Order: sequence, then structure tokens, then C-alpha cells
Amino acid sequence: STLKDMAYLPVILVIVYLSSSLADEFNCPSLPPLTKSAQNVYELKPQDIKVVMALGDSVTAAFAAAGRQESIKDFYEFRGQSWSIGGDPDASTIATFLRHYTPDIIGASIGSHFVEICYGIICFPDEYRPTEDVFNAAQSGAMALNLVKHEFTYLYEQLTKNSAVDMKNDWKLMNILIGANDVCLGCSGDVPFTTANDFEKYLHDVLEEIRNKIPRVFVNIVELFNISMVYEKSKETIRCTDIHRILPIECICAFAYGKEGDKTRKELDNLVVQYNERIRKLAFEYSQKKYPEFAVVAQPGCRDGTPDSVPFDFLSQVDCFHPSIVAHQGMAKVIWNNMLTPAAQKKTTFDFHDPFVCPTNSTLLYTY
Repeated sequence: STLKDMAYLPVILVIVYLSSSLADEFNCPSLPPLTKSAQNVYELKPQDIKVVMALGDSVTAAFAAAGRQESIKDFYEFRGQSWSIGGDPDASTIATFLRHYTPDIIGASIGSHFVEICYGIICFPDEYRPTEDVFNAAQSGAMALNLVKHEFTYLYEQLTKNSAVDMKNDWKLMNILIGANDVCLGCSGDVPFTTANDFEKYLHDVLEEIRNKIPRVFVNIVELFNISMVYEKSKETIRCTDIHRILPIECICAFAYGKEGDKTRKELDNLVVQYNERIRKLAFEYSQKKYPEFAVVAQPGCRDGTPDSVPFDFLSQVDCFHPSIVAHQGMAKVIWNNMLTPAAQKKTTFDFHDPFVCPTNSTLLYTY
């Protein structure tokens, strides 16, 4: 990759959903080892997970998460800090929470490196760095159509060649967060974009690939938040306002000005609602099939956040768009808490100040 590649970076969804005061680090007590592993996905516990995997876009790649570096590192992904699968020693992520119970968990991404770009039909070959990316197959710029042909292809190849993975018997967690780049083209009538039907098809296709090729998987699909919130939040400083005026390409639909901007942001938010409906529809359909070793759960923790509920320092100071490390920490906490909470009690309002939900010997990764 070179800097000229950045011209193609349209980028991505800021999960500006997390918190500035994540001082309450993961403090759950250890649990004794399980006497036997789960025999089906409906009795699965956090301690059962041996492998972590992820598909997604620049949020899961943790693009620009470390803030301004005043160097080429402004264009780095900090994958070791990614909300779902980061494995750096100081990281606060779903992967490190699970490592608390399974110290030798496999798959977490580590460290940082120059951005890897895959945007619709513009995907650069051989961009993955397996030593750092491991089972984090996310790519900055990725759209839903990139999940099967690009991301799953890499992930499956890495899974099958890793001798530490017991493909048949290990329980695996898959986190999927996708759709922001699709939504960011949703207001452009003259540009092909991903309809809700397309989005559902692409997600269904990759879920079937996972189900057919990888045994014993619990899949989280994270619902999107309204990306227009990033516009509202970024107006708090002149610097961020100027960045989005000069470089609206990261999400043109979110950062247009005047009445046109009001119109495009409404279109963008309406498409987010449609995408989230399709995520819940797919999760429900899979729940009805009662597969013994495969479950899909919609995680709504970020869906109903508001600009007022999100601290300004959740935005990376590189571009005032992508989530910062504290945002990744907050997101990890919110999704973790919902994973350990039955569907009827899951929260939707990005409650990152809540205490951690700590599993007991009877806590499940809830499929209902």
C-alpha cells in the first residue's frame, strides 16, 4: 500500500459509541475451568470460547484509533485495540475479556500497521498481514458485498492452516459489524448502493459460508447506530467542522451542508433503520432453525445512542470520524454486557457507564 491508495478510502463508520471515562477496567472474578465443554450452542458459556474471529470495516480494523501521530501512522489501523478482537496486552476488548477465562484463546489481532483497503470493487490484493491481523478479517472501506469473496476467503484460509485450532471441536465466536460504508452511499441516487434487500442477501451469504464451513460458531451481528450523530458531534469544534467541510468523502451523505445535508442525513438514518431490521430478521430466522452448533444473535447495544450520550473524545482526532481507543473500549463493554444478557433485557442505548456483567458458572452466551 502507498499513500496514493488513500484516495480510495471513503471510510467508514465511526462507532463513536463509547466513553471517555472507561476507568473501570474489566474486573470480573475468575471462574473454575468447565468440567465439560458445551454440547450445543444453547448451553454455550463464555469460558467455552477458544477462538475469536471478526468480519467488518475500518471500525473493526481500528483505523486511526490511537489519534493523531503527526506521521505516516495517521494512516494506521490499531488492530490490537479493536473493540471485538484486539489482543494487545493493555487492550480492553471482547477478546481480552474472554482471555480472562481462556488464557490461550486464539485469533486476536495485535499491534498496528498501515491501512488495508477494500472498498466495493476496489480491493488491493495481498493486503492482509496475517501475523498481526490473525483472524481479524476486517478491511477499511469494506462494504457488505466484500464479506464473502474477500474477507471470509482470508479468514477461512487462516483458520484451516492454524494448527492450534481444533476446527471440529473448538467453540468459536464471530463478531460482524458491517454496513456503514454501504449507508454512506445511500443518499447518492446516481451511484449504485446497497439496498436493504442487497444488504440482507450479502449477510445471509456470509452466514451460510460460516455455517457450512466452520463448525461450532456463535455469531454476533452488531446493529448500526445513526451515523448522522457523528456529524452532530463533530460540530463541537471548528477543527472537526473544517475537516468534514474539506474531506466529506469519508461519508458524503453525513457531511453535506445546509438543507441538502439535512435531507441526505435523513436518508442515511432511514437506511440504517432498514439495515438493522434486516439484521434482526436474519437472527430470528436462524433462531427458528435451531441448528445445534450455529447461532446468530443481533446485538443492539449501539443502536439508540444519541449525540448527548457520547463524549467528544470518542472521535479520533485524526479525522473526527472514526472511533478512538476509548470508544473501542466502550463499545466492547456494551456488546459484552449484551452477549451475557437475554434478548428481552438487552440494552439499546449505548450504556457504556454500566458496570460490567460478570459471568458466573451458569451464565450463557444468550441465543434468546
